[in-house]
Amino acid sequence: MTSLPLSADTGLSRRRMLLGTGLTAGALLGALPGASRAAAAGKAPVYDVVVAAGSVTAPAKVPAGPVSFRVGTPTEGGMGLPLVQLRVPVDKYLDDLTAMTNAPTPAEAAAAAAVVESESVNLGGAAVLPGTDAVFTQILWPGTYYFIAYDFDSSERPVAHRLTVEGVGNGEPPVPVDVIRHTPSGFWVSGGGQLRAGGTHLVINDSGVLNEAVLLPVRPGTTAAEVDAFFAALRDGTAPPSYPITGGAAGSPPLSPGRSARVGLRLRPGGYVLSSWITSTTTGRPRVFDGFYKLVTLA
Repeated sequence: MTSLPLSADTGLSRRRMLLGTGLTAGALLGALPGASRAAAAGKAPVYDVVVAAGSVTAPAKVPAGPVSFRVGTPTEGGMGLPLVQLRVPVDKYLDDLTAMTNAPTPAEAAAAAAVVESESVNLGGAAVLPGTDAVFTQILWPGTYYFIAYDFDSSERPVAHRLTVEGVGNGEPPVPVDVIRHTPSGFWVSGGGQLRAGGTHLVINDSGVLNEAVLLPVRPGTTAAEVDAFFAALRDGTAPPSYPITGGAAGSPPLSPGRSARVGLRLRPGGYVLSSWITSTTTGRPRVFDGFYKLVTLA
């Protein structure tokens, strides 16, 4: 789950470090919930969602098939909105997420992360900042799903919004402009070290573990060595020699192994760190501290 509001000491919020899940279409959309705008012929339907600290405004029901959600937030610091199917009651899942976020030691965080991962199937979603939107697309079968809303700057219990999928829809998901793939050794992107600044990214999790794909802007001219030193210092609990990251995160919250999702973003061209902040069930720390990041250029 995602964003990286910088703080004076570590550059990371507590939720971003421990929970680790974790664009411009204009102002937040007014007519909610429901199918806000009819999609163009042949396109998957698009539904407007506003996620804020403590609330989600979204449709209660959507048709099965390819469905897109245009997600925005007014919450300073940003919000994450993963979509999950649950194997346990939603209140237990939210309690276990909160316990993982607030675990006092890496060992306890790793154990809590294993519990959380066993309780859900993660289908992606959107990480968003104020004044920006992301369009998240997933192919949904009939059943019950939940949007999980969490504040990047808070360790409080997340909130859930129930989504029922029924009937039969139609349309096609948006065509991706590039591919972001999780592998066992890290990120692979279809453009090598370059991604499109606008358009739909297809995110595929082939890493064998829960992972996310979020983009964090960096200072112009930032090198891979500077990024390496930054994350190494945070991992070791020391002051980084420099702070290359300049803003919050946008992208795709967690995907379970073998899953894929589409996320449409519109970001400023420049350098970004593609990263995963999921809490490792082995180390109890964010996967980015174990090397799961890649310096990329958006153009």
